[in-house]
Amino acid sequence: MIEIKNLTMKYKNGKGVEDINITVDNGEVKGLLGPNGAGKSTTMRSLMGFLNSSEGSLFVEGIDTIENPVEAKEIIGYLPGDPQLPQNLNAKSLFKLGADMRGQSTDYAMELAEKFELEVGQSIKELSKGNRQKVAIILSVLHKPKALILDEPTSGLDPFHQRSFFEIVKEFSNNGASILLSSHIISEVEKVADSMAVLRNGVKVYDETYETFLKKAKDDDEDLEDAFFKFYDREEE
Repeated sequence: MIEIKNLTMKYKNGKGVEDINITVDNGEVKGLLGPNGAGKSTTMRSLMGFLNSSEGSLFVEGIDTIENPVEAKEIIGYLPGDPQLPQNLNAKSLFKLGADMRGQSTDYAMELAEKFELEVGQSIKELSKGNRQKVAIILSVLHKPKALILDEPTSGLDPFHQRSFFEIVKEFSNNGASILLSSHIISEVEKVADSMAVLRNGVKVYDETYETFLKKAKDDDEDLEDAFFKFYDREEE
């Protein structure tokens, strides 16, 4: 389970997030939605301990991610929004390094590389953006974590490999992992999410099951994008 309680994190310019409360149960996929600047990455980076929050508590499987970061990261798979990979190493070497650090074999990583049709012998600098994203995804899940924190995970992936990615996410959720997945595209989230939380200007403005959102859109005779965009068409209160 992922628990974000009363998270507030402000940058010097006053932007950030305020009083964010989000829970992701075991086996649940929650989409974290909002345009650029809404606070999605800030929330995720705070959860991982990469940003210092001024208020709030953050737990994964009951482990405080700030007070016990090493223990927490053993069971978390994190994909940042802008993964930075060593340019001169190839994917196979990176998988070996990541697996060794976690006391794992590379079997699962190589299985995923085959699923993604990834050439593991090429150096990172030779890979396309989409293939670099595949490497970063595999690195985040090769230890089969109990929780996934995925920031804009399909960036650069073509539709075929987006499908492969969502199959992986579904496999993890079926095995009881709690998954928080950020996106700014509602049609992407509908492929896999059980629930969705929407951020606007650093504040959570919606948090319901995906079926609840879908039913409301149908009742209002709106397509999903129009229903989603309504969160940003409203007057600021």
